[in-house]
Amino acid sequence: MAPRSRSKRPARNAPEEAPLQRIAVRRIAAAGDARSLAEVACDEIRKGIREGRIATGEHLTEVDLAAWLGMSRTPIREAMRRLQSEGLLLNQPFRGALVMRLDADDMRQMFAVRELLEPAAAAACALNAGPLEIAALKAILDQEAVQLDNPAALIPLNRQFHDIILESARNQFLSKAIAGVYSLIPLLGDSNLLNGPHAREAHVEHRDIIDAIEHHDASRAEAVAREHVRQSLKTRLARIADAAPKNIKEKTTKTRKR
Repeated sequence: MAPRSRSKRPARNAPEEAPLQRIAVRRIAAAGDARSLAEVACDEIRKGIREGRIATGEHLTEVDLAAWLGMSRTPIREAMRRLQSEGLLLNQPFRGALVMRLDADDMRQMFAVRELLEPAAAAACALNAGPLEIAALKAILDQEAVQLDNPAALIPLNRQFHDIILESARNQFLSKAIAGVYSLIPLLGDSNLLNGPHAREAHVEHRDIIDAIEHHDASRAEAVAREHVRQSLKTRLARIADAAPKNIKEKTTKTRKR
């Protein structure tokens, strides 16, 4: 019997299509051909929190969310249940739900995990990224440069930047671990990229990460990615510290009026 011919498998490190296309395809496959209305509502609420359109500490009701998203209350109710199970919302009987936020200690714990995973992804990306991935990262950097004062555009660009790095790392277990952490990012509250100075600092850090990846310098990619995570935590903790005196002052004023 003649031996069965085997088609050659493509090289693991050689992408067949553009990075953003691969990422989009994987998301569609993971979510199914069509997301349910509840899933759409979950995504929009998370996005609203990241972009600062929904404030942490804000009370959300089914009626308000249904009007905002143009949906019936049934998928909204399911979305709120899911977000409560994730810890993003706190159910308050007869009042709707409260948008939660991690405190400083929680943030330190989350970023300790990110500091392990994201630099590892950057190092792996430096070893495995091909010309298409590097070109895609540079294109995002160019778009960031003209959107530094536009958080609504900058936030999704930042997501794409990190998605391409993770996709290019070629490590499914690392991807799953980071996905678990990223699902909790809305608990941090509004994005650091709403802060102009931080947006510019992050842009410079992205440029350094891309430079290390383009030169296939895994050690440097890991080091600059680690510093990127640390600076992000530092900014968040500073924002908490800046907001604390204001909150105390507001409470004191209200007490005096009473």
